[in-house]
Amino acid sequence: MTVSPPLNAVRAFEAVARTGAFTTAGAELGVTSAAVSQQVRNLEAFWQKNLFIRQGNRLVLSEAGLAAYPAAAQAMNTLSDLSETMRDSRILPSLVLSAPHSVVQTWLPDKLVALKSGITTGSNIRLHIRPDEDPVGFAKDGIHMRIFYGHELYRDYRVDTLFHDHVTAIASPEFVERHGTSVNDINERHLIHTLWGPNYASFPSWANCLSSSRAIDIAAGLSLTTNSAAISFARKGLGIGLVPSRMAMEEISNGQLVRMQSPEPLMPHPYCLAYPHALQGRRDVQQVAAALLDSSA
Repeated sequence: MTVSPPLNAVRAFEAVARTGAFTTAGAELGVTSAAVSQQVRNLEAFWQKNLFIRQGNRLVLSEAGLAAYPAAAQAMNTLSDLSETMRDSRILPSLVLSAPHSVVQTWLPDKLVALKSGITTGSNIRLHIRPDEDPVGFAKDGIHMRIFYGHELYRDYRVDTLFHDHVTAIASPEFVERHGTSVNDINERHLIHTLWGPNYASFPSWANCLSSSRAIDIAAGLSLTTNSAAISFARKGLGIGLVPSRMAMEEISNGQLVRMQSPEPLMPHPYCLAYPHALQGRRDVQQVAAALLDSSA
């Protein structure tokens, strides 16, 4: 007979893995950091695996912890959804759409233009946009829909593929006038690197777009943590950004940015939309999903 792990221990592990600290997890769960630490030790003893590694003052997931976290996060989300359903809670009139910061700041506004008249003329949609990074908890965080890229954290939900994208190199017209349009002729100190963070095993980098014989010193250029920041810095003439093409489309179209001469490899994963299966019949969810999936916008 398969024995399930203690639920409180799994909850404690998920909270620590998401927040990065016993103290923060304890505050969220309403218990002391010592109690959270004990629950994590209980789970490690149950699984006979070390789930965390201390690096100085930092707490990071071990390989075993990284393997366990996605399933633990999904389990907590599923239990939260079940609890909300069983309590027969009222559906809030506001629809909360969560998305990564860069998506909110670049691609998303144009996709919602089709909904603008409905929102402002008193339709049932009261849309609230929340910039969040993964992972998010639908029920726990009050989220109805989530845009995400490149993982399977929400595979227990309805998932629609929004689009596949290419990466493109972009720079300001003034930068191009001074340095030309070929990325292989650009000094590496002018490269803007976007670091996608520890959630991603693979992401667009200059190594995919420059000559294979050219070594890249990431320390020589600017390093940023969001694609929207890379677009802003490139627009100001501070270098060449390497970003998803659709995020820079408006600036390219209006002449604020120029597409450089560079390979444009396909990104390894699509951007997707997730939401609970129970919400598929809601009219506002259907309208927002249709607007986001509309390829003509």
